[in-house]
Amino acid sequence: MLGGYMGEILFVDLSKGKITEESVPDGVYRDFIGGIGLGARVLYERMKPKADPLGPDNMLGFVTGPFTGTPVPASGRYTVVTKSPLTGAWSDTNSGGSFGPELKAAGYDAVFFSGISPKPVYLWLSSGKAELKDASHLWGKDTVDTEDTLLKELNEPKARIACIGPSGESCSLIAGIVTEKGHLAGRGGAGAVMGSKRLKAVAVRGNKKVPVANAEKLRAPREATLKSFQTSDFQKGLYALGPGGGTSHLVGMGEVGIKNWLLFGIESMPTCTNLDTANVEKYKLRRAACHGCPIACGAILELKEGPFAVPGEVNRPQYETLAAFGLMCLNDNVESIIKANSICNRYGVDTISAGSIIAFAIECYDHGIISDKDTGGIKLTWGNAKAIIAMLEKMVRREGFGAVLADGAKKASGKIGKGSEEFAMHVHGREIPMHDTRNWPARSAGYVVDAEASNHCFSDGAMMLELGVPLGFDPALQAPKVELHGDYENKGPLYKTGFEFFELLSSAGLCAFATIFNPGVPVAEFIAAVTGWDFTWAEGLNAGHRILTLRQAFNVREGLTPEEFKLPQRMVLSATTGPNAGVKVDVNALTTHCFAALGWDIKTGKPYRRTLINLGLDELTKDL
Repeated sequence: MLGGYMGEILFVDLSKGKITEESVPDGVYRDFIGGIGLGARVLYERMKPKADPLGPDNMLGFVTGPFTGTPVPASGRYTVVTKSPLTGAWSDTNSGGSFGPELKAAGYDAVFFSGISPKPVYLWLSSGKAELKDASHLWGKDTVDTEDTLLKELNEPKARIACIGPSGESCSLIAGIVTEKGHLAGRGGAGAVMGSKRLKAVAVRGNKKVPVANAEKLRAPREATLKSFQTSDFQKGLYALGPGGGTSHLVGMGEVGIKNWLLFGIESMPTCTNLDTANVEKYKLRRAACHGCPIACGAILELKEGPFAVPGEVNRPQYETLAAFGLMCLNDNVESIIKANSICNRYGVDTISAGSIIAFAIECYDHGIISDKDTGGIKLTWGNAKAIIAMLEKMVRREGFGAVLADGAKKASGKIGKGSEEFAMHVHGREIPMHDTRNWPARSAGYVVDAEASNHCFSDGAMMLELGVPLGFDPALQAPKVELHGDYENKGPLYKTGFEFFELLSSAGLCAFATIFNPGVPVAEFIAAVTGWDFTWAEGLNAGHRILTLRQAFNVREGLTPEEFKLPQRMVLSATTGPNAGVKVDVNALTTHCFAALGWDIKTGKPYRRTLINLGLDELTKDL
């Protein structure tokens, strides 16, 4: 028996209202693992090249990994794959909670949608049965009301819902998909794809158990991993205060910029300590955790009073949200960020993009490029918390100037013009995450080498190796000694290993927080125990390389080249303030060495024929 998989995936043609079930060959699972990998395999094989991201030919997949729903710790993840309407490139966006494990319990490893429904619908999956149901009464509702309505309507309080809010319905290109009222598959505009298909929600409930091939073999690595979580300073910090607990510490070490990446360091914003999540503990109702996760980095808040009061409960803002609506906007009012997080969760919007876009708009206002006449009287000045919330509310509703901002900073700057392009901080249309490339050069390579651009977790493994931290005990996972801001010619193979490692753990269904600064999480050993394969780290990293390369082939087939994936000039120049003042990263050199190590052509982006053959992708990608 093959463990870790349910063996079935579902295909839903929304145009025809047709649902089909297909079995997956064991070899496809082994080659592509699950999650990102399985999603890339299905989309590359079944999607028409150059499909309109908001048209019927684009596909949208909800995909789990072999760890999802098993006793492997921190494995409650699922991935949404599609062609991004924000960038026109490959997109995979990851989320936690309990939706992924429930999808497996309903009997499926993945569900893929194509076509466009004539009317709003939602998919109901319950223990192997699939049904499209009318969602006209849900259209226009926010994600909280949608979930509450569906749970009552289905009479299944333990069902898990993935849905879009009004921003997804209006096809805002920064719209995401929300599960359990606060977990977002947020990046790349997957919510807009869902909205374009008139798919309001996917509801799942199951009673099937995910098989594990060798439970005894799983026990030792599981116990070792749980013990490592208890001793890791990073994971202990996550448990205590969540991902935003050290926001000011990251400012102090130069990890993140301030004022739309113009300034750096504590001296540029001494009040950034207000944004540490220790300051939101007084609003905390209870701790929250994803399925099967002992780290429990989440929390549920309640903010009942004041100008930024929120309706009901809200998830605690994570670091990226605190930095985007706080540091980027020179805003130290943490209550306003709790409010912004609530708005984004209810309307279904990516907080990284939303906060970055507001910062872009503030800089435009600061330079006189836009005025009160454009903003509808909202005075978009730096640090003006009330104005930030007012403009965010317009953006999520596509009202007034908010409609200009709703599709990302790149498109907004194209409409505004007047030199505003300089203030739009993005790579190929997707806003920059809250991690500076000059602090860790691996970030710069990750932002432009990855097929989906500006991925805030993709370079974590490469960053650890660059810092001299091994990814595990296997010889293939060791960290060669390199200079942080040098040795570019030696970093291509190092980054390649880090990128492969991330693709493997993510495709398997493991949370990145389980492995950051926690070397030795036995991903390959977990795969061997769960599936029953004689699986090694060498095979695992090779699978990671295969997944990376197929995603890159997807972009090449779409006509995209490496020249289009460039950091904004503001992130290429030397920093002028903060701990990295004077530091400059030669991202072109790093990119060149990465492409060489991965076996891809630096000019065209096309994987070399020998690379495709070695990875067993030559037949699948013969259309390149």
